[in-house]
Amino acid sequence: MFDNIRWLIPASDKTLQCGEESEIVVSSRIRIARNLDNVPFELKMKQSDAENLIGLIRSIVDNKIPGEFLNLRDLKPLERESLLECHLVSPGFITKEKPTSVFINEGGNVSVMINEEDHLRFQGIGCGLNFVNLSSEVFRVEEYIGDNVNYAYSDGYGFLTSCPTNIGTGMRASVFMHLPGLVFTNEVEKVLKGALQIGMTVRGIYGEGSEIRGSLFQISNQHTIGFKEEDLLERITKLARMIIDIEKKARDVILTKARSEFEDKIYRSLAILRAARTINSTEVLNLLSALRFGVGVGMVKETTLQILNEIMVVSRPANIQLYFGELLEEQERDIKRAEYIRKKLGAE
Repeated sequence: MFDNIRWLIPASDKTLQCGEESEIVVSSRIRIARNLDNVPFELKMKQSDAENLIGLIRSIVDNKIPGEFLNLRDLKPLERESLLECHLVSPGFITKEKPTSVFINEGGNVSVMINEEDHLRFQGIGCGLNFVNLSSEVFRVEEYIGDNVNYAYSDGYGFLTSCPTNIGTGMRASVFMHLPGLVFTNEVEKVLKGALQIGMTVRGIYGEGSEIRGSLFQISNQHTIGFKEEDLLERITKLARMIIDIEKKARDVILTKARSEFEDKIYRSLAILRAARTINSTEVLNLLSALRFGVGVGMVKETTLQILNEIMVVSRPANIQLYFGELLEEQERDIKRAEYIRKKLGAE
C-alpha cells in the first residue's frame, strides 16, 4: 500500500509549505462534515446506501483529483491502524461495520472519509499555524464534490449533520500545540480552562477520548452554528497566537530560572534516542517533547523540527511495521523503532 509508507512523508513539492510558529504549533487541521440530501443519514443508512455512496464519490474523484481511493475492507488491520496514526482517518472510522472508504490526495495532506459519522468528512492537515493555505486546499476538494452532488442544507441552520454540534458550517478547526513551558510553570490548566470558556475544546493526540501526552494538546472549536467559516478560523487563530505568546514567555522563564535543569533533560533525551537499542512509542513521545523544546529555543542544533515530526509519526506501532515492511511483535517493534530513530538522528 503506497509503497508501504510513502504517503507519510509526501514530496515537498506536492504539499503545503510549513506554516508559522512551527516550534509550538505542530500542526493545523480542518475538518468539514457534509451529508447528501437524497441519502439517509448514517444511523438510517442501509448497507446498499453505503456502498452506493462509495461508488458515487469514487466516480466523481477518479481521474479528476490526483490521489488514492481506498476501500477499508480491502486493507489489512495494520494498514487501517496506520491511516489513523497518520491522522488521515478518525478512531471510530476504522472500526465501523458499514462499508467505508477514504480518498487521500496526492500530497497526503487532504483526505475524505466516506461513511464516517456523516456521509463525507473532509480533512486537511498542515505543519505549523497554516489555516489560510490549508482551508483553500480542503475547500477546493469539498466544492468540487459539491458541484456534482447536493449537500443537505437548511436556510435556517446551514449544513445538516448527524451531530447537532456540527450543524452550521460543519467545520472544525484545530491546532495541535506543544506546550512544555506552560506545563512546567503550572499555567497550562488555567490557559486551557480559558479556551473552554470561549467555546473551544481540548483533547489529546488522536482527538476525542484520547490521552494527552508529551505536553501535546489539540485545541478546536466546539460549535459551528451561527459562525461563518472565516470567523471560526479567525477565532482559533487568535486563540492560538495568544497561547503561543504565553508559551514563549513561559519558555523565557525556564531559560532564566531553570536552564541547567532543562538543558540536562534535553541532552539526556537526545542521548537516549541516539543510543537506545529498544524503546516504546510512549517513551519516544516524552523524549521527543524535551528534544523539541530544545530545538525550538535554539539550544539543540543537531536535528530539526521536520525530522522530529517525522519520527513522531513513523515511530508509532503500525507505522513502524509498515516502514520496515514486517509484522512485528511488541518487543521486535521496540527494537526496530530504536534502530530507525538512531538512523534519523545520525547516530548510525
